[in-house]
Amino acid sequence: MNKFKAFILIVIAVILQSTLFTNFNILGANINIILPLLIALSQILGQNVSTNCALFSGLVEDILFTNIIGARALSYFIITYFISSKRYHISKDLKTGILTTAISSIAHIILVSFIYFIFTRKSFEGVFDLYMIIEVILNCIFYFIFYKLIKKIMYIPTYRF
Repeated sequence: MNKFKAFILIVIAVILQSTLFTNFNILGANINIILPLLIALSQILGQNVSTNCALFSGLVEDILFTNIIGARALSYFIITYFISSKRYHISKDLKTGILTTAISSIAHIILVSFIYFIFTRKSFEGVFDLYMIIEVILNCIFYFIFYKLIKKIMYIPTYRF
């Protein structure tokens, strides 16, 4: 049931991202609501669900917004894989999630810009401007909202002996 709820959340986020948030920017920074949602999902639900949702949402976002298919999907997949992996022991609390969202937002911007540079030879000018800091702050705010929302609607089993 959690997989279905996660899929519905991703579909709603992709629809909102493609219709509402692409036209809305703050000081030149576009709001990305998919990345904070994927980070919250990967912290709460685990690796299988989060990486599948990352690939799906990244491919849909690439098809809708860009000429290069796979750049955002790869970035989302790598980020959710590292966050949800038990190998790296990333804590699942809210403070660590906000820090992880900030680092992941910067990594996402750099990785997607690098992939676009490889295929289109556009320079990195403007990547490390004020808009990146604003986007990181907005992603952290949306992470907080999604973390609370997912904690309320998802069933997380607790085993007590």
